[in-house]
Amino acid sequence: MRQRFAALSLLLALVVVTPGFARVISYSPYTDQAAIPAHQHRMNRHFVLVEGVGTLPPPILAPPQSFGSSVVLYDFLGEKEPKVIFPQEGSAVLQGVAVRENAAGVPSILVFGGGQSGPRFHLSTDGGATWKTLDIPITTWIQQMPTGIDVGGPFAAARGSQLRIGNEQWPFVVSTRAAIYAIASDGSTRKFLEQPSNTGVNLVGRDAVGNRFLARAAENLYVIDVDSGTALAAGTTTANVLDGWITPSGGVYIDEMASGTLTTIYISHGVRTPILQAPATGLNLFAVPTHDHSGAWIIERGPGKPTVLYRHSAANGLVKQWEDITAPQVEALHTGSSGTKLLVQVHRPRPQADQRIFQDPALAVWKVGEPAPRLYDELYMDEQWNKGFVHLDVEKIEEGEPFVFDSGVRFLNAGGPIISPSPPSSGGGDVVQEWGVVRASLKQRLVLPAVGRGPGAFNSNWVTDVIIYNPMDEEQSIDIRFVLSGAPSTAAQNQIRTLELAPREILLIEDVLLSVFMTEAATGAFFIEPEHGVSMTSRTYSKSEEGTYGYSMNAMDVYAAAASARFPLTFAGAFLGPNYRTNIVITDAGESGPVVNLRAAGASGLMGLADVLYDVPARGQQQFNFISSTLGLYPWETGGLVFRPRRGSAIGSVFTTDNRTNDATYFPPDLPAPIVRTIPAIGHVNGANNSRFRTDLYLYNPTAKLSTVTLQIRMWDSPDTATLNFTLLPAEARIIPDALQTLFQRTGIARLRYQSQFGNANGVRVTSRTYSVREDGGTY
Repeated sequence: MRQRFAALSLLLALVVVTPGFARVISYSPYTDQAAIPAHQHRMNRHFVLVEGVGTLPPPILAPPQSFGSSVVLYDFLGEKEPKVIFPQEGSAVLQGVAVRENAAGVPSILVFGGGQSGPRFHLSTDGGATWKTLDIPITTWIQQMPTGIDVGGPFAAARGSQLRIGNEQWPFVVSTRAAIYAIASDGSTRKFLEQPSNTGVNLVGRDAVGNRFLARAAENLYVIDVDSGTALAAGTTTANVLDGWITPSGGVYIDEMASGTLTTIYISHGVRTPILQAPATGLNLFAVPTHDHSGAWIIERGPGKPTVLYRHSAANGLVKQWEDITAPQVEALHTGSSGTKLLVQVHRPRPQADQRIFQDPALAVWKVGEPAPRLYDELYMDEQWNKGFVHLDVEKIEEGEPFVFDSGVRFLNAGGPIISPSPPSSGGGDVVQEWGVVRASLKQRLVLPAVGRGPGAFNSNWVTDVIIYNPMDEEQSIDIRFVLSGAPSTAAQNQIRTLELAPREILLIEDVLLSVFMTEAATGAFFIEPEHGVSMTSRTYSKSEEGTYGYSMNAMDVYAAAASARFPLTFAGAFLGPNYRTNIVITDAGESGPVVNLRAAGASGLMGLADVLYDVPARGQQQFNFISSTLGLYPWETGGLVFRPRRGSAIGSVFTTDNRTNDATYFPPDLPAPIVRTIPAIGHVNGANNSRFRTDLYLYNPTAKLSTVTLQIRMWDSPDTATLNFTLLPAEARIIPDALQTLFQRTGIARLRYQSQFGNANGVRVTSRTYSVREDGGTY
């Protein structure tokens, strides 16, 4: 069963872990739209995104900057499908959104935006089912969305926001610049700090429970108590207040910026006490509240200086926690509810081959009393200035609970952010979109969607081998859970085996279902949870008199290959014609059991039935055979497949099988081509044992308009190149048989490069199949 190899020329290029414990984190997007998160608590079950972003607010206060077209409500648990809740018809110019979730988990949503009559406040207290327009006068333009960099704390999109979260009776507090209004759950309001001269009044913070709010009017700071209706003076300031909070004892913390200097200040009974100062050239100094708002966590750093973490309280003053001479660019701190954990978020610039800088956040959990983190897991995304966590539980993140992160919107007038070059893989397939709002986990969780053992059609007899690589310099254990296809994911149905891998070991397990799981005949999926991180690949094949045939499959991170309701995946080569059958394997990437809609597309666009749904057990896998007939296709129709969950998240794996040879081809989801992508080999060439290799190309346009893709070949054995542009109709899927000969009139082997016209995630998808054809037309 076991064979050990020296790790000299490992073909498993999917290295997940560098020596130590840090790894590159895989992730799956929630939406393919440019989006901005609402102002909301990061522990909410439900979170809101403003999607369809057009013109975005830059980090300056200057009208008229509007954005967005729809407000979308998401369920972090995946039990409810996401839905557009505002506007309920048409679209609107949206300038601010805030969400408060009550103890029963019902979200109240406040939207600031408008149509032809100008911006208004709109309130829903039932998760967006009904709305009430509020009678709050708007006398001047208001920048309601946050304009400050997210440095952490309990709320997403908080710094600079003029929509703040309140308590049960008064769920929201807002500033119109002319006054501050507390908004009750019935839509009534209470006014504070009216400014007749319209000199401006701003919200700059709140207390831990949402009863008291920190506001600034001219050079005065006030503490507003929404329950009692009072506004009491709390101190003075002549600087720009970036953000602050109120302690349980009534003290006030603020971060100020003035004359090129950042200062963190504590105010008690009107007395200002500066804590730390630093030059205002970036995030050289910032503070976030402790878990109970009684004190502050403070980061101090700068060019040529170590990075230092402090904790401040009124009782103990300023206490250094650690000093890191490697000077990580810490840009956010997130506190755990226990008060003993911090998630430290650092900035990592990366030079790329095309001379652009690919910027990505890196994460580490730090516990009170420990030295500074030495290793950070990297969330390899093209981050922007307005990135930040949307959902996060610091207490559970180490154990693998997923989090939601927003990479930030890239630029103004964003029709679709540009995708960066692909990062090193983290043990799964390539990520499909390297920007946006994504779901991820610090703990690696891999899946092999299809493993099997047993007889098949045409006297075939299938087995699966796996190869596992431990890239660590130390031993680690790996739990493998085998889920039977179609079976409920219960302890009684699942088999779990634990393997121990030596440092740098490559382990080949032949016929894994028999040798490890003692299973004679079954199909299903492997869910793999390593102690730290591994790479894993498989080969599923059938033996014949002439040898073996089948397919290989890389284990993929469930957070790298998952589709969701507003992030569909495509398979350009799903339906190959009358001599082929198409099966699909759907694997749950969450915990709730997905419902998936499949839709076929052909030369004339979308075709077949529109509302065919497939259910999969929670934490399970299901194979569906002969889906072309289920989707209402004729046997001769060819084309692609759109894979869109209605509920939950799911991984799709398409298998097309030649009925003449029973040889199966595995297709993972297509990758978009906003930058140049490469298929290393397409061919029209004869080989050994009378083989005749040919390559078919499959193209699909997922948009509702004409789309063009540029195809370029370079021959392997000469500098000969050729380029052409290929245009597809809306939703057209096209097969190009023997592409090297058909399109380019070449024989031999060539590299193919391709790139979509629009430079974003909505361009033409391209994939290929290279096979040998027999005299009777059958293929391998």
